[in-house]
Amino acid sequence: MHPVIFQTVPEVCSFFVVIMLLETCAVLLATGRRYLRQASFVAAGVTGAAIGEGIALWIFPGAAWAGIAEGATAGLLLCYYIRPAAVGVALAYLAFLSSTYLLNIQYAQYMAATVLFAYGLLLTDLAPTFVSSLLAAVILVLTGIWAGVPVTLLLAIVSLVAAGRILVGLHPHRVVGRAAPNLRVVHQRLGNGD
Repeated sequence: MHPVIFQTVPEVCSFFVVIMLLETCAVLLATGRRYLRQASFVAAGVTGAAIGEGIALWIFPGAAWAGIAEGATAGLLLCYYIRPAAVGVALAYLAFLSSTYLLNIQYAQYMAATVLFAYGLLLTDLAPTFVSSLLAAVILVLTGIWAGVPVTLLLAIVSLVAAGRILVGLHPHRVVGRAAPNLRVVHQRLGNGD
């Protein structure tokens, strides 16, 4: 029971998209907010392509490839000009797709999509470490579902990985390391009598 990311392309293309998303997840988990901008381009492009294909299949089924191309372009442009909105749309779409396969509760996928859209829209610039961990977690859930990992194991892994990423960003040595240059300046000024 794999989530269908693209309906009109061969299964091999979906495999490559999942691999690309998994690499994006690894970059987000390894670097945190440092490469959130680049990772959001990948997520917004894939999300735009999937949404564009869905709209094209609904309106004119023969133009699915044009819908994929236009959707990817729209996602990339949205990410370039309004990154929080693009991250919100990517989070909402990936959460909707993941929760559709995970939960059997009516309207739960709409709630998950709405909440994660709001998180992406409001917190992309305010709490980038949290948003990058959230985006990595949602991508990891989707790729785990696609790979056929059992749901309980998948949720445990994703929870541990996301919490670990946030805690690494808040580690005391990193806080001291960020404050060290300022402490040296204060120490030099106090030592010089300034």
